[in-house]
Amino acid sequence: MSFKVSILSAFYNEEQYVDKLLDSVPRRPDVEIIARDDASTDGTYAKLLAYKEAHPELNLTVLHDDVNHGAFYNANRLLETATGEYIHFLDGDDYLYTDAYNAAIDWLDGVTDCVYINLQINSGMTFVLSEESRASLCAPTTKFVRRAFADGVKFKEDEKNAGDWFYNQDLLARHPTCKYTGITAYHYNHPREGSIYDRLSKGLL
Repeated sequence: MSFKVSILSAFYNEEQYVDKLLDSVPRRPDVEIIARDDASTDGTYAKLLAYKEAHPELNLTVLHDDVNHGAFYNANRLLETATGEYIHFLDGDDYLYTDAYNAAIDWLDGVTDCVYINLQINSGMTFVLSEESRASLCAPTTKFVRRAFADGVKFKEDEKNAGDWFYNQDLLARHPTCKYTGITAYHYNHPREGSIYDRLSKGLL
């Protein structure tokens, strides 16, 4: 099967967020989600497997590692697994606004290298992606990236909390063609104690 989008999600001890995240992923034949459990010590892996069995309508692949390697190692392994024309990262404690995300997918024309969406945090504040903000709002969750364009761009696995910044800089150095949808399609679970951002900032991932 040929996918328009590969949604890439790494999980570590996010059992309580699995259902909300996966419920938000569009049920459409051209979208796959690849979930990779990074040796969680809670029930995350079992929850992912149970969801896959209960929801065959979702194109869900579940991967698992017996050793915890950290966020950026997992991001690179997910990149290696993706098959879609575009890739998009969805953090294990976040979720999508499904209808808006479907609308954003309509912007993917197979030619544009980076297609940006807006993020909303827990307070309701929205981060708007634009030509001016794309360097500072560097998370891979902010954009769909054409996989052929990004071929060979990897996360720096030895970076504790800036791997996504380097990844974004390497993408921008290739001078991508870009579109800015203006669509708020992603809920970023911030601030939250123990979130991916929180653990990265403390050097725990």
